[in-house]
Amino acid sequence: MSNSDNTKLSVTNNTDEPVEVFVTFAADNHANKCCPSPVGVEAFDILTKTNSLRGKFTLASKQTQEFDPKGQCFSGNIGFYIEPQCPVSGADFHHGEFGTNIAEFTLNPNQGCDEAFDISCVNGVNCFMEMKVEDGMGWHYGPNQTLISKIYNRALQENEGNPGVFPVNCTDCIRLVGNAPCPSLPIGPAQKERICNIQRTQRGGTVQVILQTPVPS
Repeated sequence: MSNSDNTKLSVTNNTDEPVEVFVTFAADNHANKCCPSPVGVEAFDILTKTNSLRGKFTLASKQTQEFDPKGQCFSGNIGFYIEPQCPVSGADFHHGEFGTNIAEFTLNPNQGCDEAFDISCVNGVNCFMEMKVEDGMGWHYGPNQTLISKIYNRALQENEGNPGVFPVNCTDCIRLVGNAPCPSLPIGPAQKERICNIQRTQRGGTVQVILQTPVPS
């Protein structure tokens, strides 16, 4: 695989203040034929290691940080302000009053496996983020394989019909399976179709994660 065919990730802080960014990595799993040995926290010098699968860094206002896994499988999630978790008692919006949302991704998996990304609001919403990719790169969603180049989350119970987003407590996109991850939060409304994952068979380009500044509603 040539370097030009490798997919990268970038994180942009489009707000007016510095923000702490948490990067969580998938663990080695040799039963996972698509990504058995993903890149880990040690691969990126900018990260301060918080545990074996997570690192953090501070991103200045209007700045972008690129993560180049150099063709290795890169699977995990990005969260802002605090580590991913359910609602935090006494917190403000950004620090977990209504839980936390994350940008999830799997890039550069083994041949025959799709790349994928989404925004998960399963554990709530503490910020407004976008994920963007270049047009014409084969990214699509849903039963009709609808082409798409940008996704974004809305407020806690406003993500029904919003492609690329798992609604609150909807672990299976169209429903809750098992116990609610965050029992203090509502369930859904869920998606009516399986539109929560954005995927493609191609490689290359950059998946952008962008922290935005809408007023919570």
